Amino acid sequence: MILTFLGVGEAFGQFANTSILVDGKLLLDCGPHTLLQLRKQKQDLKEIELVFLSHFHGDHTLGLPALLLASREEDRVEELKIFGPSGLREKIEDLLEISYRKSIEDLSFELDTFEVPDLKEGTTHKDYKLEFAQTTHSIECCSVAISKSGEKMTYTSDGAPTEDTVSIASDSDILIAEAYGEGFSGHSSAVKAAELAFRSHSKSLALVHISRNTNRAEELEKAKRKFKNSFLPTDSLTVTI
Repeated sequence: MILTFLGVGEAFGQFANTSILVDGKLLLDCGPHTLLQLRKQKQDLKEIELVFLSHFHGDHTLGLPALLLASREEDRVEELKIFGPSGLREKIEDLLEISYRKSIEDLSFELDTFEVPDLKEGTTHKDYKLEFAQTTHSIECCSVAISKSGEKMTYTSDGAPTEDTVSIASDSDILIAEAYGEGFSGHSSAVKAAELAFRSHSKSLALVHISRNTNRAEELEKAKRKFKNSFLPTDSLTVTI
């Protein structure tokens, strides 16, 4: 499994918004910077088969209209699956209307939408198994664990982890976890991320979505005290598990 960190940042910081590309096929979150980051990777948009939107905050979703309409301009005909929170299809319609006065019907391809709360047992996409868990955030937000051929990654997205997050993250080769900072309601921290990595028996921990007002090096050291194999990914970093 090849993971590309298209972005590792929070909403308003110096890094691209957090977004992960899995095997060039599965896109996890799609913020304002995501299409540009995909272009830098020379990613063929037609090869993206599935998009996961963790929640409806702008740094995780506002790049979706550009992705969809760029795909239309590039003559995409392949079906695209989108997984996300309750009210997903209506929110996508709203984003397209506000951004470009377009609708799902204007696309050149089929858009299949799936609301995560309806998928309590998870789901599959080709060779991939997807499991979901709610986090504790200011709005509905969920994590995703993706497994394929004995390899596993988990992306927490925003929010404090729950027991369900621990469960789906079990034995992950890499845990990609929000580490916004201590003392922020509805967010996680480097220490909480490290505790999650330890409890879930993950092999490595990537800290993302760190507050621009937080010392990244200090946060990494805090995480390493609880979970040694922690690291700070950078925009455009690719790792193989």
